[in-house]
Amino acid sequence: MVDPRRIGLRLLLLAGVLLCRIEGASGGSGDFESRRLRLLDVVSRETDRSLFPAAARLAVKKETATAFQILDSLARDQTIGGMFYAYSMIGTYLHFRAVLPDSLHRAIRHAFRRRTMYRGDTENHWVMYYTGMYLAAQTWPGEDGTQWFNGRSSEENFREANAWLNHWMRITTTIGQGEFDSPTYSTIFLAPMTVLYEFAGDTLMKRKAQMMLDLLFADFAAEHLKGSYGGGHSRDYPDDIVNPLSAPATMWAWLYFGFPQFEVWSDSLYRPRNRTSWESLFGVLSSYRLPEIIRAIATDRAVPYVHRETKRVRNVIRSGEELNPPVFKYTYMTKDFVLGSLQGGILQPIQQHTWDVTFVSDRPNNTVFTLHPYYAGSELAMFFPEEQKFMVSEVDRYHLIYTNPDKWNSSSPFEKTFQHKNTIIVLYDIAPGAKHSHIDGFFPKTLDRRIVHPSGWVFCKGGSTYIALFPLKGGDWIDEAIDWRFRSHALRNGIVVEVFSADEFSSFEEFMRKMGRRTVDTTGFSRTLSLAYTTLRGDSLQFRYDGGSILNGKAVGFASYRLFSGPFINADLGSGVITLMHGGRKRVLDFPSVRITENE
Repeated sequence: MVDPRRIGLRLLLLAGVLLCRIEGASGGSGDFESRRLRLLDVVSRETDRSLFPAAARLAVKKETATAFQILDSLARDQTIGGMFYAYSMIGTYLHFRAVLPDSLHRAIRHAFRRRTMYRGDTENHWVMYYTGMYLAAQTWPGEDGTQWFNGRSSEENFREANAWLNHWMRITTTIGQGEFDSPTYSTIFLAPMTVLYEFAGDTLMKRKAQMMLDLLFADFAAEHLKGSYGGGHSRDYPDDIVNPLSAPATMWAWLYFGFPQFEVWSDSLYRPRNRTSWESLFGVLSSYRLPEIIRAIATDRAVPYVHRETKRVRNVIRSGEELNPPVFKYTYMTKDFVLGSLQGGILQPIQQHTWDVTFVSDRPNNTVFTLHPYYAGSELAMFFPEEQKFMVSEVDRYHLIYTNPDKWNSSSPFEKTFQHKNTIIVLYDIAPGAKHSHIDGFFPKTLDRRIVHPSGWVFCKGGSTYIALFPLKGGDWIDEAIDWRFRSHALRNGIVVEVFSADEFSSFEEFMRKMGRRTVDTTGFSRTLSLAYTTLRGDSLQFRYDGGSILNGKAVGFASYRLFSGPFINADLGSGVITLMHGGRKRVLDFPSVRITENE
């Protein structure tokens, strides 16, 4: 349950801002090499006495004595350890062991002998821990349990790590990732896989690590829009939710996809808070190169498309009949915006982000969304083994905002969604006495236009995107530092949203005139919590909170959802075979056969 540290890449993002202004970021392998070298140079100049600047100094062969001192201090400091340390220290050691003095060889080996490596309790924790232990046991084979902090021999540590990594790869490629599509935590799935790919001695594991990197990048690519990670997210921090381009995943997008092109952004967009963890450096050091087909998937937005995915809920240990219930994702991507959603309900505790529209803009806070800021011990008890009575205060102590009525990330058992392309309906049925008894909407002050219209619609313009949002119940507008918060206290509530590219209309005024005539049929809302709405494009949507989504007279549901389904990525549930497509190219990741096939 404890999240031992917030992963931050914001200083690296600032570096990206400056570097992109110098060299641009148009994508392609040549540009990747340029960005990689420039980024390495920037990190090597940081004065922070942490592992990644030290590794960068060794890579550029400057101030190596200082780098050795930093590594020696980190190897000897008994107050740090855990899964982050396990993979990042062995990764750094293996990258540079040929140049390390004997004293550092001994100190780093001693760290794995005497320091407790906390394994953690989440999917990303275990990926880091077992990657670290796999490579450490491989590096120091044939030693008995007295030579390891956990009392297991090299062989036992290797066997356990190998088994768990294979298990994680198998379930991820058959029923979906648990901590899926996170703008924060995606970085610490990618980084360990680059290390595992680089140093796994077993050729099959090396190939699996390469395939997982391809999959993780492709998964990101399909929902990527010029640096922003669109769609619904399993785990997201409030600062990144309200400002998508400040998220750690943006650095990986800049490095591998060539976006965003930061020269149009002000430096004030980024507010670095954590200088201790720059996982993308392992991408910089790695020999892994992104296949061109994935970069094309990440950047081709010529034609709007629908992309569907199935993920999984993390292990449900109480109050559920299924260990890993499915999560259904629906994303609509255009050149100007991405509208994405999860089906609603409790799918990830604490940090769920159910839906939003993220739009391309030259200003920060490029997103609009609503949520129910829910908290309860019963939610936490579904996923964590501790006593329910103490969980809320414990989570609040580490995550700071869990019980906050103003928080911007939350799951809720009282929220359901129905999305069709550029339209989404979100319904709320908040139980009396639930915490908290309101819904909130985020409307950034960086919008070009925000008009609360007499028709009941709220019209917004952000960049080349027009947004129309209709709240079913009235509420208050609260003026805050970076946003206008819309708050409605009606327990039975909902919104209807339509999003368009600006070039579909002659003007914003025409957009408002047309949308202002749209009406939402709420005749059944008070009795059955259902509504009907016909979109501006003529699609008929009917949605009932307790089940039943009808599109143009036909019932729709999630039975047809595959692991991936869209123009660029396709895979059947349970198959472990993921097909990437773009233009005439195809790349097939066949995990059961551990084989990659391509056809140009």
